[in-house]
Amino acid sequence: MIDEPHASARPNVVPWPPLLYAGILAVAYVLHWLFPLRPIVGTPVAEFLGWPLVVGGLSFGAAAILRFRRLGTPVDPTSRATTLATGGIYRLSRNPMYVGAVMALIGLGFATGWTWLVVLSLILPFLLWRLAISREEAYLAERFGADFDAYRARVRRWL
Repeated sequence: MIDEPHASARPNVVPWPPLLYAGILAVAYVLHWLFPLRPIVGTPVAEFLGWPLVVGGLSFGAAAILRFRRLGTPVDPTSRATTLATGGIYRLSRNPMYVGAVMALIGLGFATGWTWLVVLSLILPFLLWRLAISREEAYLAERFGADFDAYRARVRRWL
């Protein structure tokens, strides 16, 4: 339940995470065709590393989304939080959706031989932190106070 002082507060007005994912994919695609880089590792090894990362990343993110749905809090990064997620996958990471997305994109880069996708995905955590996570954490600290502070003290931002 949202209390009145926080009823109009929102963590972000721009849905940065999905825009960043799409942007990284688009830029990697263009760079792959304009300035191709050799794959980091050969095909069998790349697929052996890549596809499990894709599946693991998508699974990690899906577990986070399911947790939000069970709690009745919105997944949309621009929406108001109704509940602080601290259980399930959120015991491992404060940002499992973002961890999963980064894992999946790096895995996809390996599996497809798109070295640019691997390279650009390595800057994604910084972009997510700068444009989304820092604002979300400030919002959650204001919205949930000591509960968020205690959660932040015991669970890492990434892994």
